[in-house]
Amino acid sequence: MTDLLPYELTLRSPMATAHAIVERRRGLLLGLGDGEHTGWGDLCPMPGWSTYALDDLVDELTEVLFSGDPSPERLEPWPEARAGLVGALYDLAAQEAARSLAAHLAPEPLERVAVNATISAVDVATALTTVNLALASGITTVKLKVGHRQPEADLALVEGARRALGDDGEIRLDANGGWTPEEAVAALNAAEPFGVALCEEPTGGIDAIAAVGEAVAVPVAADESMRSLEDLDAVLATGSIGFVVIKPQAFGGPDLAMAAIERARASGVTPIVTSMIDSAIGVAHAVHVAAASGVDIAHGLATSALLASDVGPPLAVVDGWIDVPDRPGLGVRPSQPSR
Repeated sequence: MTDLLPYELTLRSPMATAHAIVERRRGLLLGLGDGEHTGWGDLCPMPGWSTYALDDLVDELTEVLFSGDPSPERLEPWPEARAGLVGALYDLAAQEAARSLAAHLAPEPLERVAVNATISAVDVATALTTVNLALASGITTVKLKVGHRQPEADLALVEGARRALGDDGEIRLDANGGWTPEEAVAALNAAEPFGVALCEEPTGGIDAIAAVGEAVAVPVAADESMRSLEDLDAVLATGSIGFVVIKPQAFGGPDLAMAAIERARASGVTPIVTSMIDSAIGVAHAVHVAAASGVDIAHGLATSALLASDVGPPLAVVDGWIDVPDRPGLGVRPSQPSR
């Protein structure tokens, strides 16, 4: 049995990044059944981030699905399509083995995963209001989207977030590659006194990110510039990039995400597992990968709250944590997809 369920989800408010203003998420749920169980995967490219558009990815996925040879290897050039297929296959296999997807991926996964809040409002006042709402919900790690405002506005946001969080909260920045290397160095040097824990993608390109990492005290992370295991190897070879952002959706599924995590940890680089503001199914896949990673830091998985509707009940964030479902498989199933 094969189910293909398209969806369109609207964000509660637009998310501003250096690449695009994201107002909605369009994707496709893939269900694969064995007559008793159904495994679910999510295909959900991000505008301004993903290389291929949704319609093209769906065409590639359906061609492989109904070709008589539904091999994930055939979808390696189209990672989000591969993530949908492999996600469904792994969810199904975990259900058949009567264990959670996290336990299917690793022998001793975490039972719960810490999460950060993503703060993306364009104006500083609204962004700081969102920081305070995150604190009130129990989240003490915030990721501030920067690089799409004037430098003084970004710095005011960092300073205001530090006042709100106090000394114990963690501030991360995400420039989405929006700064030049020179701008990144200046911005991170200005923000460093406020105790910034790291900055994702301060500029574009692995070599440029590494150069920024060598020039500033704030640790840097690779994200958009790293789209494959080969890219990851190039990141690890620099020696000056301390974090990598692993998006299972963008890497091509849970298996490749786990391979990236293991390779990063072996090199002393910390992986942060992040969703792509995908559906409840996609976020649940990322939660299981984060649990299987064993990395006990805040991961970028509290994104379901950014959506006004979803394909089914998302995993709840309680006091800054998501409890990993211990039911067989993913532990999340779609209801009627929202449109």
